[in-house]
Amino acid sequence: MRQGHAPGHVRETFCCAIDAFLEWKPGDPEPVVEYEIDYEPRLIPISRACTLVWNCNDIMPDLGFRQLRDDAQLDMKKRTYAACARAMHTAILEQLPKEG
Repeated sequence: MRQGHAPGHVRETFCCAIDAFLEWKPGDPEPVVEYEIDYEPRLIPISRACTLVWNCNDIMPDLGFRQLRDDAQLDMKKRTYAACARAMHTAILEQLPKEG
């Protein structure tokens, strides 16, 4: 997706990823969420769920936005899916174990 509106199932996957992110405990593997590809449910990591809405200009529902801002203390410049996904993706990368 380049810009604009994301389909409902894509936005729903990201909202599920927010819940999984908030429940993620340090040291645990990166959580996964269900994402439908060609009508087949698949599990994808929450970092991948972020990339699905990377350029989505749709406005985030209030609950998801507040959870990321208040509970996870992420700093989003806008209230779009894209802004929330980018902030959450950065936080995910910071929490993943460092390789090497």
